[in-house]
Order: sequence, then C-alpha cells, then structure tokens
Amino acid sequence: MVTSDLKRNNIVHMPKKQATTRIIGGSLRGSKLPFKENRSIRPTEGKTKETLFNWLLNDLEGKTCLDMFAGTGSLGIEALSRGAKEVVFVEKQKKLADSLKTNLKRLQVYSSSQVLNANAFSIDFDNLPYKFDILFIDPPFRNNLIQRSLDFVKSSNLLTPKALIYLECETELELVELTRDLNLLKESKGGQTQYCLYET
Repeated sequence: MVTSDLKRNNIVHMPKKQATTRIIGGSLRGSKLPFKENRSIRPTEGKTKETLFNWLLNDLEGKTCLDMFAGTGSLGIEALSRGAKEVVFVEKQKKLADSLKTNLKRLQVYSSSQVLNANAFSIDFDNLPYKFDILFIDPPFRNNLIQRSLDFVKSSNLLTPKALIYLECETELELVELTRDLNLLKESKGGQTQYCLYET
C-alpha cells in the first residue's frame, strides 16, 4: 500500500500553508494578497515596501511599471494602489501567475494590468506598445539574476528616458560595478536585504 510505503520511508507530505501579504497604502490599503508558502516566494517586507514607496511618492501617478519577478504581485499592486496607470507583471510559475490574476480581478485592477506567464528573459518587450517608467527587479536571492536582469535591460529597448529602477537583493552582493551605468538615488539595508533606487 502507498500509505505503508510512505510510513516505512518516513515520507510525510504536508499541505502548503496559506500565507498573506498586505497592500500598505493607497486606494487598496489593507487588502490581503493570499498565497501558498513556497521557497521561491519572498514577498517584500512591509517596512522595506514602505521605504520604497516613500521614495516613489511623487513618481507613481500615471506611470507604467514592469514587475519583472512578480511572485505575489505585491510591488506592482502596491503601485496600482498608489496611482500607477498600468503594471505588467512577469511570473514564470503558472500557479503563481494564475493566483496573481485572481487577486487582480478580486481587487478590481485587472483592467490596469497584464500578467505574462513567462521567463522575463524570453520576452520581446519591443513588441509591447509602450515603454516603462518604473522597473521593479526583486528576484529570488543568490541566483545571479540581478546581473542577468540589468544586462537584459541594457540590451532591450523597454524603458523611457530617466526611468526608475528598483533593485532588491542579498546584502552580500556588490552592486557598485553592476550598476555603474545607473544613477543611484536612494539606498538602504535591512536584515539580509539591500534595496536601492536608480535612475537611468
């Protein structure tokens, strides 16, 4: 029997826990974004998110944003809540992308968004009818994705002039050389995370 085999091999399949993150400002303030716990999901912490959107306070209204590693969509939905015109979310895991679509519809902001279930590096952004004013790059840590992302952005014509780029990554990653072509506006650290805002 399958059950006895599992017991014999000490294999226990625990159901994934339901977790939530919250929108902390704007028209959707207090709204919950439920998601199933997953090692690859690391929603931006509330304090970090508050700092970021204080930095962006006067730069969101009417802007078009790209959330390059969307996950729960927390950053992009926060931007919509605070006045962004449109957000494109890129998420390669289908279950996460489907969950994100469900949350966008529930919060009634689906018409101001687009969810692309794809690897961000495989998308031809030149085919989109617009460029992005703000780019969120918050990938899984320690996978060399910051450098890949910045190289991809350089080779793609996806940003408007003077666009803003938000980077969130592990504190041990040295960003000075990677971001030498960008203008650093703001930076901070908390725990094992560093986060910075740049202008192109």
